[in-house]
Amino acid sequence: MLEILSYDFFRNALIAWVLVSLISGTLGSLVVLRREPNITHAIANILFLWIVVSLFFSGNYYVFGVIFAIIWVVLLSLLEKYTLTSRESSKEILSQIWLAGGIFLVGLLGNLQIDVFNFLFWNILFVDNRDIYLLVWMLIIWVILWVFFGKKMLRVTLSHEIAKSQGIQSSLYDLWYLVYLAIFIALSLKIFWVLLLWAFLVLPGNIGKIASDSLKWVFIYATIFSLLSVILWLFASYFLDTSAGATIVLLLWIIFLAFVILKKR
Repeated sequence: MLEILSYDFFRNALIAWVLVSLISGTLGSLVVLRREPNITHAIANILFLWIVVSLFFSGNYYVFGVIFAIIWVVLLSLLEKYTLTSRESSKEILSQIWLAGGIFLVGLLGNLQIDVFNFLFWNILFVDNRDIYLLVWMLIIWVILWVFFGKKMLRVTLSHEIAKSQGIQSSLYDLWYLVYLAIFIALSLKIFWVLLLWAFLVLPGNIGKIASDSLKWVFIYATIFSLLSVILWLFASYFLDTSAGATIVLLLWIIFLAFVILKKR
């Protein structure tokens, strides 16, 4: 089975998956603890427009991704502040408008439509060294943020009111959480399907929440099971020749279901 590791494209994909897992285990746990799992789906929708625009203008999709991610966070904050809509409604309004814009522009791409499908349905040959370098930097930034601001971020996550009473500027922590999450999703879309990214971020966090009795172990278990699903995918892809993204999500779903049954008993 190790012969599959002799292929550069497979090693690139595996390294990229491991890096994504190390970040998404803790980041996805924050999403679950904040009780806003749909935010990943909303961000993926708006970044679909980013993919189409970057292809349409033959631009660097990494640059477009970061720009669109920041614009989305700013628009979300403004829509919440100056309208009567709730946070959930604001996310859905923005995501559906941007998704509709992306679908509209797809018809104008012509032969470039195949590149859009590479993002939507993930092609293992699509991952290169540049993706790995960017994810390494994202992991370094995430570790730095977590070391210096992790405890305060957890307080904000658990209760905005208690965090404010302790002098923590919860709006500032909400902002960097949203910006990092949006940029991480933007840079991970080549690694994961647009259609399955939501599950990969949310399922490990829910598994960790069910499996552990302390807050610290929620993050540890989520990271462990994210990595475990990637390792299991390595075996499944070799013996069954299955789709990578779908296989990982199904493996996580099976683990999640097993823990739910064990918890009930």
